[in-house]
Amino acid sequence: MSLDLRVWPSIDSCESLKVEWEELLDSCPRAKVFDTFSWVKANLLAFENSKTWVLVFRDAKSQLVAVIPLVVRRGRRYLRVCQWVEFAGLPYADYGSCLVRPGWESQVAEGVVALCSFNVDCWDGIHLDRFEAEAPFSMQVAAAARSQGWTVDIRETNRIRRLTKDEYAAEERMEQSSKGLRKARNRLQQEGELGFEVFDRADQILERLETFFAWHVERFAAKGLQSPFADLRHRAFYRHMVEGLAPEGRIWLSVLTCGRIPVAMRVSPLFGGTLHLYSTCFNAEFAKYSPSMLHLEMLLEHAFRSGIVTVDFGIGESPQKEFAGSGNPQALVTLEIYREKTKSIEGRVYRAAEQMRSRSRLVRWVGKMLRRLLPYSVR
Repeated sequence: MSLDLRVWPSIDSCESLKVEWEELLDSCPRAKVFDTFSWVKANLLAFENSKTWVLVFRDAKSQLVAVIPLVVRRGRRYLRVCQWVEFAGLPYADYGSCLVRPGWESQVAEGVVALCSFNVDCWDGIHLDRFEAEAPFSMQVAAAARSQGWTVDIRETNRIRRLTKDEYAAEERMEQSSKGLRKARNRLQQEGELGFEVFDRADQILERLETFFAWHVERFAAKGLQSPFADLRHRAFYRHMVEGLAPEGRIWLSVLTCGRIPVAMRVSPLFGGTLHLYSTCFNAEFAKYSPSMLHLEMLLEHAFRSGIVTVDFGIGESPQKEFAGSGNPQALVTLEIYREKTKSIEGRVYRAAEQMRSRSRLVRWVGKMLRRLLPYSVR
């Protein structure tokens, strides 16, 4: 059965789709908060893109079948500056943003590739990041691209750890965690009474974000690094995210306090019974008390007591995630598509050099010098 495709040129023009968008979210078992209208809009409002393509697919009965928000970004991903087709909800999401009603993956994939083929002069490569490895849609996009004679590369790039309510209840490590953190908790309590609160209203969260930003900037500066929040666009993204998700009941800001002084905070979007541990930071004055671990322990307890079914620890690894998260991390994959094999070869050579860099000090030093000469940018 053929599908009707309409391409919307901006997220603002899609406001009339919000009710149908929500219904589609409920119909997609794999849907995440990163697929919501509000999340995608926050990204598109904060960050500039060369083009915006919100692909809206309908069946013969005009039922909404899929929403695929895409952007064209100009920047350097490997060696040369190119134009890349990417998910609109990235690069600051744990999952790629695409909604496809089950059973329609093949037809939607063909439609996405057909659109890219029609606009072939607008892009040099297609970079669709953070698909769940077992998601059928990514494989269908790859197959449709190969049918066009394009070069396709699929590889595992990240891992996600999740913790279910049942695992939490049965997990001995959480009991051990409480023992390990007891000393830190007792020492912190000597400084003042401990408190833990979760805020879910936009005004409550927004008034605390400046403190969160300041902690993050200070923490990165202490390591000789620049925090993403040094960029005003990144701060704007967080504000847009809160303004969009909070009225929908889809975001928490959890705060650990000591004597009413904020010690640690975490921004956590939520959707469909899953809490995403998105971004955290702590007050450097309390660093010796393991504030992030104490905060995480309290947040997990609060989340599962409040009806959360699964806690998603997001991309990347850390001692917190390894200790509290599932022992079976889930793989995420990246799908790259090129019209020309030379660009594909360039990407593979670059990634091989990156692997060598991690194993050799000399290659690592050369890599740093090249980074300064060829700074990475996706926008």
